[in-house]
Amino acid sequence: MTTSKYEESIKDLTSTDDNKRLKALRFIKNSVIGNKTKKDLYIKLGVVQKLVDYLTLPDTTSYDLKIQTATVLGSIAHGKDENVSVVISHGAIGPLLDVLSLRRDLPTMDAIREKRKLLEAVTRALKSIFACPKTPKDDIFMERHIADLVTLLDATSSYLCQQGRPSATSESLSFGMIAEFTAAVVAKCCDTQEQQVQLASAGVIPPLVNLLHSGHIKAQEAALDALATLCRENSELGEIIIHAKPFDSNQLTTATMLDFVKDRCPNMRLIAATCLTNLYRTGVFTEPFNEIVLVVLPALVKLLKDPSGDIQERAPLVLADLVKDSEDMQKAAYDADAISKLAELLSSASTKENEEDSKERIGVPGVGSVAKRKEKIRENSLIAIAAASLLKEECRTQAIDSKVLPHVVSALQSKYPHVRLAACQCAKSLSRSVSNLRTSLVDAGVATPLLKLLYDESTVIQAAACGALCNLTLDFSPMKKNVIDAGAIDRFVEYAKSDDPKLQLNGVWALNSLLYKADLQAKKAVMKSLTYDTLIELLHEPDMGIQEQALEIVRNLVCGQQEDVEHVIDGIGKDDLLDVLESKLQVTSNMGLEGEDSSTMASILEPALYIITNMSSSYEEPRRLLMSRPNIVNSVASHLSHPAPNIRVAAVWCIINWTWITCDDDEDALAERVNRLRALGVEQQLRVMEKDSSRDVRDRVRTALDQMTALES
Repeated sequence: MTTSKYEESIKDLTSTDDNKRLKALRFIKNSVIGNKTKKDLYIKLGVVQKLVDYLTLPDTTSYDLKIQTATVLGSIAHGKDENVSVVISHGAIGPLLDVLSLRRDLPTMDAIREKRKLLEAVTRALKSIFACPKTPKDDIFMERHIADLVTLLDATSSYLCQQGRPSATSESLSFGMIAEFTAAVVAKCCDTQEQQVQLASAGVIPPLVNLLHSGHIKAQEAALDALATLCRENSELGEIIIHAKPFDSNQLTTATMLDFVKDRCPNMRLIAATCLTNLYRTGVFTEPFNEIVLVVLPALVKLLKDPSGDIQERAPLVLADLVKDSEDMQKAAYDADAISKLAELLSSASTKENEEDSKERIGVPGVGSVAKRKEKIRENSLIAIAAASLLKEECRTQAIDSKVLPHVVSALQSKYPHVRLAACQCAKSLSRSVSNLRTSLVDAGVATPLLKLLYDESTVIQAAACGALCNLTLDFSPMKKNVIDAGAIDRFVEYAKSDDPKLQLNGVWALNSLLYKADLQAKKAVMKSLTYDTLIELLHEPDMGIQEQALEIVRNLVCGQQEDVEHVIDGIGKDDLLDVLESKLQVTSNMGLEGEDSSTMASILEPALYIITNMSSSYEEPRRLLMSRPNIVNSVASHLSHPAPNIRVAAVWCIINWTWITCDDDEDALAERVNRLRALGVEQQLRVMEKDSSRDVRDRVRTALDQMTALES
């Protein structure tokens, strides 16, 4: 291919003749639009820097040149992140934003009309540049630039709303595009809460809400997208948005969004559903089962079957956001048959990855290879199934009944890292099920690829595979043997010593799961690899999550017969073990924390109390050791009045095992313990707890009181 005419056009850009330069720009524009090869060619020929230089020319002498320049820059940047990086590296963002500045000696609308075509070209180019997630946002948040964006949004949205209905005039169409492109830029600049607040403080919300009533579909979609990103995980802005009143209308913003969810255009329905989902997750809606469930959830389920554009790639992620961490929403997803529909979508995309030219209709036409689109559908469907089945047993049952397991197993072996990661997340959610469904996972062959993923090139995937195995090995003995035989214990120990916090936490968690209801032989196998010295280090880790799991390891180790307890006492050392228990119980009891900190500390306290319970269940010597530490005894007594029911239950269990006697026990030692507990006011506290709000607490209290009073008779 000859490049002489293309090189000639580059040469003409340096001409002093405006007509010649304009002709060259038009030739370049016509060459690059829709042509990836020509874009790459012109980048190599150095066109980008020349275009950026053109943007800095005075408006009075270069209006047409700038329009063509911005159009070419936008085309080069469109659709390819590598090209965006080139445009950014040549400093295009600042000059493009500078062009948005309006003359101050004219009314705003007149100033916009004066350079309307240029504004249209520049905002289109900025939309293409900011579509790349790696585009730096610093220039946008310069005071003058953010003010120019808000001015454009405000003026164009007011103009479009005043029209009442879309007009086919050149000016109306142009204003609609300026509003659309500007709103699209705003939507891509809300990565952090600070950015959200800056944009909201600058005044972007009112004109975006106005655009919802503009009648210009593309501008409405862009405005919804911007509002969705502004309120994502931001309850303050969510409140502002749902109470916003649009231009010359009394209709609430949320009502308008719900109308859009019912729109004929799939893209509009999905964006509106996204916006309402983000608002819902901020907690601004007072009731969980309102029109969000009645309208949005069924709409998302229908969109899973919509083959237009990239709808089937995006809809599962919106559905996942809507239902995650909410039992009510997951129950609603079950009722709406969402999981079955996700399973169908997953199945449709789970043909062999090397079938690039597959004729199977998967319903995702558009740009990109079939394999690439399948990859995204599989990944996002797995993420959605994981979110929908995380908390509810019937949701997990529905997923397994929908035959997702073969596709999960296949995805665990995918050549695409993101698919493997999503499959691990899905396996983890499904493995939270009761034992018969765990058996289904094992029968499906999920264990083998998960074990292989412990050696994946990605540490994120290693951690996710480890997390899934934690659930599978928790209470399923054959699986424990498979994991141990596969050499996974040493791998989990490596993780437990890792500098990666997520990997370390999951490694300790996995070891804890292996030890749950394990026999002494398995316990010795784990501790031979981990060592008690490492366990002591983990018990004192700054990360409270790791401390919790390390305490759970001790709890499981001391659960069993006398020899189980002796093995731990000998391994850690009796004084060191008592020091650990004393410190965990005292720190928690003296913190006086509330909210999240209190919950975190309670997660440390519960396993510490159950270590005492388990140690006290087998024979006399551990009870004697525990009672030799006044701080331990006093802490257990004080936690009988802990605000959390699960902690009160754990504390009562300590009392039960301290006052329980068998024929082999020392009755004098028992009497001494009971008298000591009475002196601390334990019996009196138990009497009060007979009316505890928790039934589980009340049941345990009766047992403890029966044992204490039995000694008197």
